[in-house]
Amino acid sequence: MKQKDFPPLDRFTIKPAPDGLVAVTVHLPPDLVRDYCRFLETLADFFHTVDRKAKIERAHVDTATRAAQVEEGKQRLAEYDARLSTSYDAYLASGLDRKNATKSVASDLRRDNHPWSTFDLVRSRLVKLGRGGSAGRPRRAQSQDP
Repeated sequence: MKQKDFPPLDRFTIKPAPDGLVAVTVHLPPDLVRDYCRFLETLADFFHTVDRKAKIERAHVDTATRAAQVEEGKQRLAEYDARLSTSYDAYLASGLDRKNATKSVASDLRRDNHPWSTFDLVRSRLVKLGRGGSAGRPRRAQSQDP
């Protein structure tokens, strides 16, 4: 289709539709209808392809971002573990028992507004690190009645 064959702008009608959209009407000579329809199909296919490629590219970026977030999470957990271990060992060395040492570590973390500062989280992590006893509820001291 040559530039001079394209219909003039007065053959386009644009009207607002009641649902907030715009209705566009194109008045074409009968011999251009088939070419115009092919053009619209090609244009729709083009935008569909661009949309698919954009989704694929976003998926690749998301995968790389997720991998970086996983590595950052592992690094934070390692730093947290190191902090727990050194603090717990220091409190045990100062003469505190395991329960009070765990409470002191949790208190230190709360003072710094750390998100993993509850006693239960600290205790379970210390157990996973091989410190602080075994998992589960701590044993009660048995009384020795004669």
